[in-house]
Amino acid sequence: MSVSAIIVSYRTGPALKLCLESLARAQGLDEILIADNGNSEGDVALLDAFAADARVKVLRGQGNIGFAAACNRAARQACGGTLLFLNPDVILEADAAPRLRAALAAAPPPAILGGDLRDEGGRPERGSRRDRLTLWRAFVSFSGLSRFERAAPLLRDFNRHTDPLPAQPVRTGAISGALIAVRREDFERLGGFDEGYFLHVEDLDLCRRAEEAGWPVIFAPGPHGVHLRSSSEAEGSAIARHKARGMARYFKKFARGPIEHMLATLAGAFLLAIGPRGRA
Repeated sequence: MSVSAIIVSYRTGPALKLCLESLARAQGLDEILIADNGNSEGDVALLDAFAADARVKVLRGQGNIGFAAACNRAARQACGGTLLFLNPDVILEADAAPRLRAALAAAPPPAILGGDLRDEGGRPERGSRRDRLTLWRAFVSFSGLSRFERAAPLLRDFNRHTDPLPAQPVRTGAISGALIAVRREDFERLGGFDEGYFLHVEDLDLCRRAEEAGWPVIFAPGPHGVHLRSSSEAEGSAIARHKARGMARYFKKFARGPIEHMLATLAGAFLLAIGPRGRA
């Protein structure tokens, strides 16, 4: 099954060059679609030079429509049977795409599969494996109470990247949108990413919808690449606001019953008022 890699770039910064160089070396990529949501002149020139590769198509004219909408737009134009979404600050391992495609092929459809990204020190990426995000788990994570998890299992952090790495792909509650492999037909059946999210949380939403439909969300051990992070030239406060809005939307969207809906509304208002000071 052919693989289409999909990237969204908006003022990515110096990491973009490293990401593109890794894609040029990558095996098993039949197509590379890059949604240029807005970049510096230097990065535009970099993308134009990269587009000399016959596999590459740069999508422009949409403006900064957000990560979820740009991913969906690129997915509609993709030809591959497997879609590989990755962040523009990811340095992909040369053989990552074939390994991820094989792991996805081994999973009974429909399914969503997340890759194993590491930080620059080789440690598993925070957020690569997660439990389902709930109001309680978010509170535990943001408040720092998760550091007492060993004494009280109720204080379990929903991030599970510090757990021992599995030997084989395993089911989990959610995976990171920084590296996702999904069959094109499954992505379409889910309706793609929810475009109500501008930046952040759209990956958790996609996993939650898949999980509620009974689909497996799978983490595949690797490593499959390095996630550089913190390279964006976008304003940090704006990113924080989008994250807060995304979390507020998620909690309200998946609230069940009047009490949970009330708590979700209060939590959302709190997040929007203070911004996400903790790390999700």
